[in-house]
Amino acid sequence: MQPYLQYIVLFGAVVIVGAFVMPRKKQDRALPPQTIQNIETALEQFMENMEKDNEDLVLLVRKAQQETKSDAERQEQRIAQLEKKCELLAEQLQLALSHSASLALQNDTPPQTKAIDTTKHEVKHALQQEPIIEEPPMINSIHARYSELFMLYEQGKSIEMISKKLGMNKGEVQLIIQLAKQEAAVHA
Repeated sequence: MQPYLQYIVLFGAVVIVGAFVMPRKKQDRALPPQTIQNIETALEQFMENMEKDNEDLVLLVRKAQQETKSDAERQEQRIAQLEKKCELLAEQLQLALSHSASLALQNDTPPQTKAIDTTKHEVKHALQQEPIIEEPPMINSIHARYSELFMLYEQGKSIEMISKKLGMNKGEVQLIIQLAKQEAAVHA
């Protein structure tokens, strides 16, 4: 035999003998029974908590759906009520206009003047019959919010002086005054 074959055979024999001589490791490492019970208990508690949380979530969603549905129904009722009110006011306005036009023809006065007076009276009367629930105004007038600024402005003080006194920028003071003018024009 050749020398390298002898070495290979000798090396193989050593490996085989070494494999039989070395102690074997245990293949099945079983967990102690107490650990398995602890894991099972933890999983059961986790599942119970998840089921409870799921039930709470379902109840919360149902409650939110019911609230949304009741809000939608209330809004629909409110819309229907307002639509009826608008129809009633439109009918009363039409009636008032026709009534005032006939009176104007009888008295030879401009029909528009009488129609407007009669219409105002009719609308006030209709509004007094069925009160409409209105939301309070959310925004105060600019004059109310910046009363000191407008007091100084009405006294004839310059924008520069007002801005120094109130600790505001000149552009801000000018903007507030312009917005107040626009608000007054809208309400006029």
